[in-house]
Amino acid sequence: MVKTLIYISILVLFIEICVRDKKQRVILNKSNVSLLFLGLILGVLENNLLERVLGAAAYTLPFILIYGYGSDILGMECIGMGDIKLMISLGTILKFENFYKVLLFINISFILPLLFLIVKYLLVKRIDREIAFGPFLIGACILTLILESYER
Repeated sequence: MVKTLIYISILVLFIEICVRDKKQRVILNKSNVSLLFLGLILGVLENNLLERVLGAAAYTLPFILIYGYGSDILGMECIGMGDIKLMISLGTILKFENFYKVLLFINISFILPLLFLIVKYLLVKRIDREIAFGPFLIGACILTLILESYER
C-alpha cells in the first residue's frame, strides 16, 4: 500500500514536471528533491538503497559530461542544470543494476526527442532551437521501467 502511494506520488510529480518544463522551460528544485526523496524511500522499503544511490550517479554522469563539454564544443548550453538534477532523481527511481540498463536509458532519452523533432519538422516544417528535455527524460524513465519489467 505504501509503495503504491509512492508510485502515485511519483506519477503526479512526473506530470507536474512535464507540464511546467513544456510551458516555462523550468524544472523546480522542490519537484526534483521530492522525486529524490521518494526514490530513496523506495530504496529503504525495498532494501536496495545502495543500488538507488549508485543509480543517481551512473545515470547522471553522461549528462554532466554533455553539460560540461558539449557547451564548450558547441558554444551554447546543451542541457540545463534542472535536467541534470532531474537525472539524479530519476537515477534513484531507476536504480543501478547493470550498464546495459544505463545505456538503454541514455539511448531512449536521446532517440525520443530526435523522433519528436523529425515528426515536428515533417508536419510543421520548422525546427526549434530549444526544446524542453525534461518530458523526454521522464518518458525514457517510464519506457526503461516498462522494458525492465518485460525482461523479468
